[in-house]
Amino acid sequence: MSKDQQLLQEITIMMTDPTQAQNDAKIDTIMQKIRNLDPKKSSDQLRLAACHFMTMYHTRKAMTIGMSEDPRMQQQGMMPQLMGGMGGGGGPQGPQDKLNLEAVEKFKLAQRRDMELGWNLLNIQSSNSQAARTARVLKIEVAQRLEDSFKLKQAFDDLMTKQLSEEENMVAFTAAPFLGDWKCMMKLGKKIEKMPGGLEQLHMMSLQLPIPDFTLVYDLCKEYKLSKKPAPKIETLSWQLFNVKKIRVKFKDVDCGQFEQKRQELMTEIQKQGDVEWEDVPSTSHVHVKRMGALCQAVSFGEIPMMLNGPWLDDKIHVRGRAEMPLMSEEMQQQAMQGQNPWMGGGMPDPSQMTILIQEEEWNLTKSKDDEKLYEGTYSLRQRPQLPKNKAITPEHAPVNMIFDCQVFIGEQKMDGTGSNKTEEEKNPNDPNNGDEKDTPVDDDSDECAQDEEVEETEPVAPIVTEFDDLELD
Repeated sequence: MSKDQQLLQEITIMMTDPTQAQNDAKIDTIMQKIRNLDPKKSSDQLRLAACHFMTMYHTRKAMTIGMSEDPRMQQQGMMPQLMGGMGGGGGPQGPQDKLNLEAVEKFKLAQRRDMELGWNLLNIQSSNSQAARTARVLKIEVAQRLEDSFKLKQAFDDLMTKQLSEEENMVAFTAAPFLGDWKCMMKLGKKIEKMPGGLEQLHMMSLQLPIPDFTLVYDLCKEYKLSKKPAPKIETLSWQLFNVKKIRVKFKDVDCGQFEQKRQELMTEIQKQGDVEWEDVPSTSHVHVKRMGALCQAVSFGEIPMMLNGPWLDDKIHVRGRAEMPLMSEEMQQQAMQGQNPWMGGGMPDPSQMTILIQEEEWNLTKSKDDEKLYEGTYSLRQRPQLPKNKAITPEHAPVNMIFDCQVFIGEQKMDGTGSNKTEEEKNPNDPNNGDEKDTPVDDDSDECAQDEEVEETEPVAPIVTEFDDLELD
């Protein structure tokens, strides 16, 4: 057995045997072997397996490095900053002083080096093979982790020259907004809307994986009629992280839907506290606004923090986020307060009988004409229960939709993963024209974003699960 065959076997065992998942020494050994690979001499199968293993390796690192002991924070809290464009989802975010920033920067540099190798591993020449098809999808993820708009455009254009399966359609749908190709996103979105549970599947993925909720971005794309605007030039699509110096809010109104009495009770309680004044939001050190190409991402400052996303707009920040969590009974709440796991002991509850709390947040802010660092507008916080089908809604379950006047003061740009302020997107080293845009050749099997005609379904092939979206590629 050759060294490459042995490495492929080791990777396969590690990725299919759960008992090996915690063997850190073995994982590090495999990673070292992968880093020593020569892409030109590696088989297509090994290239794909190695790249997939590296993405899983860095996802695992991002979930454990320098974070709070809160497992939910480990799952989602710093993922957007650690993993570049792959950040999203809802999860608590801890204060900055709980993070090992030196370890974070070390991680980001290591991930960048490995993802550069991953990109080279995915340069598979046989364009019509199953391996090349899988590589086209994985390149979308690798380019986002590299925060490289040039590579992402190259990967996206390559993917779009082929006839897309339903799953590839979803991957392309999630890549288009980073490039500001809103027209393509709308066309792909219309296809997904026709798929059974298509958009809901994307939303559920955002709750389970560190990716944005692209269904909310899709809604904003419709509202702003962005599909009528031309895609921006690739050299303008930078990736930048800005801290937030201060946030001020002032209560404006509350709505409880059909339960007007509930609204009056809340208004009475608010009025008892005296005149409504501007208040500074405490501890905003963890809050940031990030530009990811043509996407905008912000970290919420609410009690149940989440990632909010929307299109990157001139002179505006308009982002939305959504989190869902099961409501515990009083007995389960007591168990949690005593340090016990309330979900253990009685078995997992029946999801159809559970009440789910849905929390949605929205920033709709416009840049001040007097201060370019100040954005003013409204902050909306909406909470509502999603009851089991057999349970009638009562005033106890009334939605609470609160609106605040809001001011967000943007600070300086933070350091990126390379250790320098990134004010302009890096040039793609694989582009001989050093970033000059070229028309990508489109073959006769290209998707309808390249030609507006419907095409026939592709022949089914063996499914491959990708780290990017946990979807099966036909």
